[in-house]
Parts: sequence; structure tokens; C-alpha cells
Amino acid sequence: MEKWQNYIINRNISFDIFMIRFGIAGIPLTSKGRTFVESVEEVHNLGLNSLEVQLLRVNVQERPALDYAGLRPKDVQDSIIVNILRQDEEGNYKSVGVDTSIDENDIVQELFWNMARNYSEIKEGGDLAKELDVTLSLHAPYYMDLLNGNEMAERSSNHLRWSLIIARGMEARRVITHTGFYSQSKKESLDNAVKFYSQFSKEFSTDKGFPFIGVESSGKEEIFGSVSDLTSLAKRVPGIEPILNFAHVHALQGGSLIEVRDFESIIETFSKYKKDDLYTEFSGVEYEGHNEVKLSAIKHGDLKFETLSEVLADMTDDVTIISSSPLLEHDSQYMNIILLRTIAKKLQKKESKKSDVEVERVTRSYPVKKGVKIDVESILATTRKVTRSGTVSKDHVIAKIPGLERVELWGEGKMLMCETTTEKNSENYENAVKKFNELIEALTGYNAKERKKIMSKVPK
Repeated sequence: MEKWQNYIINRNISFDIFMIRFGIAGIPLTSKGRTFVESVEEVHNLGLNSLEVQLLRVNVQERPALDYAGLRPKDVQDSIIVNILRQDEEGNYKSVGVDTSIDENDIVQELFWNMARNYSEIKEGGDLAKELDVTLSLHAPYYMDLLNGNEMAERSSNHLRWSLIIARGMEARRVITHTGFYSQSKKESLDNAVKFYSQFSKEFSTDKGFPFIGVESSGKEEIFGSVSDLTSLAKRVPGIEPILNFAHVHALQGGSLIEVRDFESIIETFSKYKKDDLYTEFSGVEYEGHNEVKLSAIKHGDLKFETLSEVLADMTDDVTIISSSPLLEHDSQYMNIILLRTIAKKLQKKESKKSDVEVERVTRSYPVKKGVKIDVESILATTRKVTRSGTVSKDHVIAKIPGLERVELWGEGKMLMCETTTEKNSENYENAVKKFNELIEALTGYNAKERKKIMSKVPK
């Protein structure tokens, strides 16, 4: 088993194929400290490599900016300035953002957050995450109501605005948000969501250094965020990324993710709109009808990570899996173990099948046209040009053609010698023959018909 685990670990670190990251939503349960910096460090110590920071327990106050005159928001040490309000020519206070110096007549909006006191601590956590290879995202406050145009909608909009500003400070990849309750019909709600997110994604665009806005799937029928909602939104607002929460989708669809093909289908749907890696969240879930009751540990319920791991083991794209389970890091680590076991089983099965394949080894000689060189360097150069492979071992050139286990080439007098090792039941056998004939023609100067004619004249 150790052999397979080492292979898997090395593959993930290399990034040659893909990377599957495991992380948690919130502060690790085992963390003694409760700050952003301490959470990043603890996630790394737990052997995880992704953290979804949660913007919870925040308090925002407005106050005259006299004490901060001449400073930029990032230089203020006592709070996190999330907006500067400045008088226009008519005396009305308007937002000028946070990318300017503060004037003494301004009003500032200060955010107080239990995880970081100021932008310096936010940057410190972001820098530490880069150093430890922990990717960051940030989840806006969970209760959002962006579509109904009331006071709560304005407050929710501000929460998302502050989340984006703070996430930019820590260089997070994305900010994840819920949208809130439907407003009247689902069609009108979608139109309202398109209008809102279009404006927001322009105001806080990635061109200005802000992270992507990720809109999370919903687990309740009265809340915007069905698969159809999110895919329609992503088509109409390219700057938006749909976020796949497996538990929410499973509950809303009445227990739809059971078989491997179910997971394959939903992953394919969300992958069309992903930004960079495919960002997902996983936990167990209890549901009634088409409504989520509560999230649970991954061992509970009929949503099985073991089934999802069968799909992940064959993926070739980067994936992030965030544990939103009540057990947080325990279940994140457990999911990692399950995936390692699944990959190990697949590799063992592949190796076993490979050892059972019937192999044929044949050595042939080929005439070479006058003037064509068959020294090692010439054979190597031509072989690499045709097959994009080729190494030298004991004056023989070794190449790989899909469908042929091995092709060994060398010159002997005026003849080209070739030994092929063939998998008889290879699915690529016909294509392998075509590529092999192309290689031999390039090396000898004779095509297949010419070689056959020459060899027919050789006395037996």
C-alpha cells in the first residue's frame, strides 16, 4: 500500500496531471487560536491545503475620518476601513472606495472582525497561505437576501462588497455567496440576479484585482440557487462562477446523487463555468422531500463520498473539495484517505490487467536507401521528430508509440534493425501500425511498398 500512496502523493505535488485539494470551511476545530493567521497555519499542520475563510461576527460603524486624515485604509491599524464616504459638490456623501487617501472631512465605514484587526493582519495571513501552499477563498455572511429590493437587500449587498474588499486583501481566489429568497416568480428572480451580479462583477472585476464571485447552490426550494438557476446565471453573467455544493444539490433534488454517473453529470455541468479549479463543497446531509434539514458528517445519510471518489480518481482537472461537515477537518482528512484508497485500487487493477496482457516481441531488419544515415544520433533525431519520444541505451534508440509497448532501433551494417514489443489486444494497435510505418519510412527512405519489393528480391 505504501508504494501506491507514495505514487499518489508525488503526482499531486508535481502538478503534471492535476491537483485535488482538500480544505475546510471556517476555523479548524483543533485550532487554539481563532485568528485568520492561526487558521492558515493550523490547516497546513493538519495536512490540508485549502481554507474557506468565513466573514462572520463582523460589526461595521460609521465615524468622522478626522483621526485618519492623510492615511490610506490599508495603513489604519485599529480597524478595517471598508468604505470612504466623501461629499460631492452638492454636499451629499458618496462612496469613493478604499483605494484613495482619507481626507479629514470624510466619513469612514470601519469593520471590526474577530479574525483580523486590520489590513496588515489580512495580508500577513494571505502571505503565509502562499508560503504554505494553502489556497484561500472567502465566504460572505450566510444569510443573504439580494433580490427583494428591501433594507435587507442593501445590507446583504454591503456584506458582499466588504467580503470582496477583504478577500482582495488576502489574495483569495474567490468569494462565495448565497443569493437569498426568490422574488416573485423564478424567472423574475433570475432576471434580478442577472442585473445585480452584472453590476457587481463590473464594479468588483478581476481586472481591478478582486477575486471571482462564486454563487453557491441552494439546498432549499424557496432560495435561489438550483442547478438551472446557476447555469442560466453563468451564461448571462460571464464573471460569475457557479459553486457546486454537493449536499445542497443532493437535498434540493430529493436525493439525486447516488450513482457514479450522477456525480459525473453534475461535475460536467459545473465544470463548464469554473474559474481555474473546480471549487466544490461536501458534507453529509439530512433532507425531507426537496429541502435540506441540516448538514451532517460524511458517514451519515445517502450522499456518499466513496462514490464521488470514483469520479475524482479519473479526473484530469484541478479540484478543490471543502468540508462543510460539522466535523470539519476530521471529515476533510477522511475524504482524502478515501480518495487515496480509491486511486490505489484503480492503479492496482490497472497493473494487474497490464500483467495479464499477451505480449509479442519481434525483431526485423530493413534496407536503407543510399545516403540515409543510420548512426545513433541520426536515428534518435528522426525518431523524436516522428514519435516525440526517444532515449539512447547502449547505442540503441528506445521509443514509445501508443499501442506498442516498446520500439528499439539500431543500425547494423547497411540495415536498420528494429525490435518491437506489442500488446496484441491494444485498442491503439491499428494507429500504432500506421505510426510505426511512418517512422520506418523516415528512417530508411523507403515506404512499405518499396520495402516489400526490395525484400522480395532477397534470396531466402
